[in-house]
Amino acid sequence: MNNSKLLKSIIFFTVFGVLLLGCSPNDATDPNDPIFDDIDDEVIVGGELEFDVELSVDASDGVDINPDIFGVNNDWRRVPDNTFSTFANTLDDMGLSAKVFRYPGGWESEFYAWTSNTTPNWPSAPSVPGASVSSLKEEFTNYSIVIPTVDAMNRTVGSSQWNSAISKLKVTAENAITASGIANVSNGIVEIGNEWWLQFAGGSSRSQKLNKYVSIAMELAEHIDEKFPNHKFKLLINGDYTVPEEFTTMKQRFTKAYDVIDGVALHTYTGYTTDTHNIADLEKRIIDCANNFNPNKNFKYLSEWMPSRDYNERALYMEAANIIPDIIHIYARTGSEAAAYWPPVNTPVPGLGLTNWNFSKIFPAGQIMGDMGKSYRGKALKTTSNRFHIAAALQDENTMVLYITGAKETGKKVGVKVDGFIISSIESVERFVPFDYNESNKAEAYIEQTATAKLSSNNEVVFDINKEGLYQIYKIIVKGNN
Repeated sequence: MNNSKLLKSIIFFTVFGVLLLGCSPNDATDPNDPIFDDIDDEVIVGGELEFDVELSVDASDGVDINPDIFGVNNDWRRVPDNTFSTFANTLDDMGLSAKVFRYPGGWESEFYAWTSNTTPNWPSAPSVPGASVSSLKEEFTNYSIVIPTVDAMNRTVGSSQWNSAISKLKVTAENAITASGIANVSNGIVEIGNEWWLQFAGGSSRSQKLNKYVSIAMELAEHIDEKFPNHKFKLLINGDYTVPEEFTTMKQRFTKAYDVIDGVALHTYTGYTTDTHNIADLEKRIIDCANNFNPNKNFKYLSEWMPSRDYNERALYMEAANIIPDIIHIYARTGSEAAAYWPPVNTPVPGLGLTNWNFSKIFPAGQIMGDMGKSYRGKALKTTSNRFHIAAALQDENTMVLYITGAKETGKKVGVKVDGFIISSIESVERFVPFDYNESNKAEAYIEQTATAKLSSNNEVVFDINKEGLYQIYKIIVKGNN
């Protein structure tokens, strides 16, 4: 064999071997693979660009984005006190440590003893205690707390046991506010109870539960206002966001301390494939819940949320991350002041945690939350989605960021039509892709790639999405002026 033929053979088998390796479903998606050239190399100056799907952004319709919508919910049971600083450092790595932090968490808050950092009478109490109040204050300056209602919710209104339980709850609320120091936290939040009362409360009917909760909330609100008359925190009631009319009922039954309540806390678990918790209804329901109780004091705290598996065809990891920009955009558009993601660690709901159990790996939900926490700021702009979903924010008068999620749609060329903002240039195009396109729900971080897009003369940003595989997220930053 002559040298020329030998060289060609070596090149052939080398390329063939690389291609075989590159096709392995066990390998990470390779950003340098030539199949990932998402836009061809032809240069178009002016004129129109063709595309299959149109999305739109209206830059003249913006709502201020509250940074605390990127908050995190504690998990007292699964984040031990002796590793809490490591956990906080991981949130800091994500860019989320300065956002609101909900403490001690959800269900455990109904049993939490603020003076001993224990959860007596809680069947799920951990062998190692979670973060103490002192640990909380060492790591976070922006936090919310939950005070319990369980002792009275399990009693008959007006009974001697009820009266004793109310007295106990008042002491616990006072201890919680004093121990946490939240009375002097200007952006602090205090929730009266946890949404659990909708499901439990001693087997009462729905109407009875509602009445019982209102009775407890009035007593506690009145007591808190008397004991902490100069408090800076927001005091909130909570309820079922899928039934906004119940907040009208609560308003009617609030015969005292009504003006002491600053707004509502909602658990906005949601998804695309549900009749009861559909994302399509999310924006209106959040607004209605707050306004139905008090349109003049309508602070909105989405104190527990995630893209639920049961409402999203069991979407996990990168598949679930594709839902988060849409939800965050809705939160911003409602003018919600704060939100707290749950679960922070992966253990209770594998596939939806921000990190793994020992905080050594950040999963796609944590990656996209952290990225949006840094870049999705300024004003949330009105958008129109069409098969693919888009979130848009005007960071400042000259900078706009777009997040477009591909989910499980087949690959298409997308055009984003922008009104009210003249784009002068595309500053950057990033693409977040599954670790493995063949296993998009794999327990791995997503991969960040540099991608390309084009600008048409009609003020449209045009690019291919999901061409190489499903569940891509595009992040595009453009410059211009309005």
